[in-house]
Amino acid sequence: MNATSRKRVSGEIRDKERTILKLIHAVGEIIKTEGYTALGVNRIAKKAEVDKKLIYRYFNSVNNLIETYIKTKDYWIGLSANMDEIVAGAQIEKGKPLIKAVLRAHFNYFLTDLEMQRIIIWELSEKNKFLKQISAKREEFGNEVFKLIEPYFEDTKVDIRATLALQVSGIIFIILQAKANGSPFCGIDINNPGDLNRLLDALDGIVDLAYQQIGQ
Repeated sequence: MNATSRKRVSGEIRDKERTILKLIHAVGEIIKTEGYTALGVNRIAKKAEVDKKLIYRYFNSVNNLIETYIKTKDYWIGLSANMDEIVAGAQIEKGKPLIKAVLRAHFNYFLTDLEMQRIIIWELSEKNKFLKQISAKREEFGNEVFKLIEPYFEDTKVDIRATLALQVSGIIFIILQAKANGSPFCGIDINNPGDLNRLLDALDGIVDLAYQQIGQ
């Protein structure tokens, strides 16, 4: 391949990469500013300022494009890329610092990411094949983490899976509720820094109580 050919191929690859990123970014902007109901081939292509044919060329379908976007935003799927660190963390103090860190990071991420909030509302609002697939991928990752943590709680009265399920779902609800109407829940307003810290401390406290049951 001569220099001109290599330059042309290199340019085409860069153009493809830029277009893919523009399309993924466009999905996020639409979700953030207009909501998931506005997602469609024409709207995405217009927002990205590209020909809609490129959606099919690079993603095969608009659903695949949206799924790709969600995978880049989802906290739990993103966390799965750090599995080596998680495995190492699970061996320190029977995983207690790891669980605390993951819950706090999830809280802060979900609190500040409007697009992810909209995606979860979308999941709760309608049945959708690719959203169900995203949820299944979260479950796959969660199961891998539980395989590391649950052995510490065998033959105890602590159901760590149920405990963490309530904590994670509680995080999602209290944030969505506060962002929807700005009102307190149980007298706690997450828009108030003091109340926010109370919730984060409570997350730690629940984990501490669970580990106290196993002598940690």
